[in-house]
Amino acid sequence: MSKLPLVLPFDSLVSSAQLTPQIITGLFRITDDMTAIVKQSGTTRLLEDKIVALLFFEPSSRTMLSFQTAAQRLKAGTVFAQSANTTSFEKGESIEDLIKIVAGYADIIVMRHSQPGSAAIAAEVSNVPFINAGDGGNEHPTQSIIDSYTIFKEKGRLDDLNIVFGFDSLQSRSIHSLSRLLAQYPDNRFVFTGPDELLPDDKLLSELADAGVKCKVQSEVDYRDNYDVIYVNRLQQERFKDKKLFESNRRKYRITKRDIEGSDVLLLDPLPRIDEIAVEVDDLPNAVYFKQASYGVPVRMALLATLLGKAN
Repeated sequence: MSKLPLVLPFDSLVSSAQLTPQIITGLFRITDDMTAIVKQSGTTRLLEDKIVALLFFEPSSRTMLSFQTAAQRLKAGTVFAQSANTTSFEKGESIEDLIKIVAGYADIIVMRHSQPGSAAIAAEVSNVPFINAGDGGNEHPTQSIIDSYTIFKEKGRLDDLNIVFGFDSLQSRSIHSLSRLLAQYPDNRFVFTGPDELLPDDKLLSELADAGVKCKVQSEVDYRDNYDVIYVNRLQQERFKDKKLFESNRRKYRITKRDIEGSDVLLLDPLPRIDEIAVEVDDLPNAVYFKQASYGVPVRMALLATLLGKAN
């Protein structure tokens, strides 16, 4: 492994705004190391003396399984809770109390919760490192590391990118986190597209503008119009108060083969895919969302090892 250690300026990861370009460069280096370890031997004993608590109180497939796989490849033990009704949340216990208890059982806590802001509450009271695995429609910082790693592997840079974000920028935590991370790199331009009701709120747009990003919002785009990356996420069905709004738009916004075939625009999606990408797109060389998902394991291996002071 590389000789120089990456020392993070935080004990817990709550927001992608914490991830500076210098930190991202270090995490990418360690991710490459973890990829090599998996290919060569499958596992490493870096965390054989550690316990990882995985608390998933909102549905998850890729995030939950990749964190679990990452812990096992690092030879860490795991303790697990899935869905609120399997814990004392069902009895009215607070997030603060639960985290204080779990911190006594494990060396690091990974939590997904449906309440926006729950990660900040948990991190504040935890006396062990904490990782936000998604707090409602707010943020998903580890996904932004995976996404940016994918872009860097395919494009060789994270600056001077012309990016389309669709189709639920209002409620997609993955879009929130990736846009905040990439806002720290110079000369990036963002276009947010989707139904008018699901475009990003003024708070996010102001934050990105203050960071120097040129942003546009528009209901439709021409995907062949000199874009480097198209980043789409499903309409967040579970967050709609008005289900009619969801049903009226769910099939209206969709990437087809004709939209990107023959271009070099990169198509990413944090998945799961529902309606936003036609299956016919999967075989195109610039459709990299399954490769993107595969990076979840080495990226999360790198993060777990780094936060626990075991990565070089």
